[in-house]
Amino acid sequence: MKNRWISLWLVALLPHGAGVEAGTWQTPVMATWTEDPRTTVTIAWERHGEGTAGVAYGEEGGALAAEEKQSEPARRHVFTLRGLKPGTHYRYRASSSDGYEAEGRFWTAPENRSQPFTFALHNDLQGGLQMAPAAAVAAAIVAANPDFVLSTGDLGESRYVADHAGAIQNWNLFFQCLEKELASFVFQATPGNHDEPENPDSFWYRLLELPGNERDFSFGVGPVRFILADATEFEVAGRTAWLARELQAAAFDPEVTWVVPAFHRPPFSWGDREGDGDIQKWWAPLFTRYEADLVLNGHAHTYQRTWPIEGVPYLVSGGGGAWPYQVEPGHPEIAFGTSTFHFVQFRVEGPRLQIEGKRPDGTVFDRAELVARRHVRVEPVFPARGKECTIEYDAGNGPLAESGRVSLHLGRDEFSEVLQDLPMERDAATGRWTAAFAVPESVRGHLIFCFFDPETGTWHNNHARNWQALVARDW
Repeated sequence: MKNRWISLWLVALLPHGAGVEAGTWQTPVMATWTEDPRTTVTIAWERHGEGTAGVAYGEEGGALAAEEKQSEPARRHVFTLRGLKPGTHYRYRASSSDGYEAEGRFWTAPENRSQPFTFALHNDLQGGLQMAPAAAVAAAIVAANPDFVLSTGDLGESRYVADHAGAIQNWNLFFQCLEKELASFVFQATPGNHDEPENPDSFWYRLLELPGNERDFSFGVGPVRFILADATEFEVAGRTAWLARELQAAAFDPEVTWVVPAFHRPPFSWGDREGDGDIQKWWAPLFTRYEADLVLNGHAHTYQRTWPIEGVPYLVSGGGGAWPYQVEPGHPEIAFGTSTFHFVQFRVEGPRLQIEGKRPDGTVFDRAELVARRHVRVEPVFPARGKECTIEYDAGNGPLAESGRVSLHLGRDEFSEVLQDLPMERDAATGRWTAAFAVPESVRGHLIFCFFDPETGTWHNNHARNWQALVARDW
């Protein structure tokens, strides 16, 4: 309720029509990835009146040698630049016939999966709820100079404002706070509850250019597969099947080292805002079964980095500008927690991912490093009934690391039926265990499996969640 009345108060303070004409709005340039991040980028902006527009662009340090033009008059100008060079920083100049001109820059994802890169996580501004700290966080991100920015939403305020004009004013504040940030980096986001994604007329869809339905999508950068999902209260259960497919496509892809789901409401949070029970019920078990490497959330206006929960580390970051909440002190699941305005910067270098929580003045208040290790791969990624399937298991530092023999315990559909126990063969060069079999026709939804040592009776059942593999079907 406090957020609602503060938002109304801000709208009342603004001069009517400031940045708004006859119920319209305008936005500065913003870069996103709507297609392949390695070779394309989408540049968009919007003006009060119709006009023609163009984008001139080139590699940083060189001339703006290429240009795209829009000859049909429009208020919203959207350019998808294609044929770009992977792993390259570009600069551009956007202009429209009403005299608007802006310069920006962007980066394309690398072709080489071992090429290091950085990204920032910037969540929970709620428009210009608190302009000074929101602008300070944005300025700190610009100074940190990541390769791109990721957000799990609550960018604007569409839900708790009095009217259409109020929503426009609030989104205008978001664009004012982030104008330089949006012109400097690709900005990929999934919505929060304040963005009102359940409303097809929400400004989320009018003001942002994102892939697919603009709420649920995946994209790859180097060895990382980011899975962005709408986790607002209207959508969790209905998105579970889609999420499972995306997790499986990433987890069993040999080209993917890191699987990173990102969405607004956290399953685990302690303090003024608790974790979400529906997401704990529907999604958290999938993150364990598919061995997600890191889950990113917002919504709770805190910083909370957890110890692995059923094998999965979670990070809540909600310090982008809205009021900070308090973290429950000393909670055993929290590796580090604090209440402060902040953003998070990540560096990915092959199998290592570094995390730094940063305040607006650039000081680092938390550091951590993760090392990727995936126990299971399945080939093909989506096994087919009646066809051969191979399961590969890396015992790593798990309970079967010293085993001389390992067997696959295979069942179907939550072990409603145990299909067979298969001896696995160990590859002397890689140390990995493999077993091949034909997928029974009786499997309706998914294979479920774990591993055991037949000599010692020791099991590896993935925190009692096991692993699963959806069988191929027409979704």
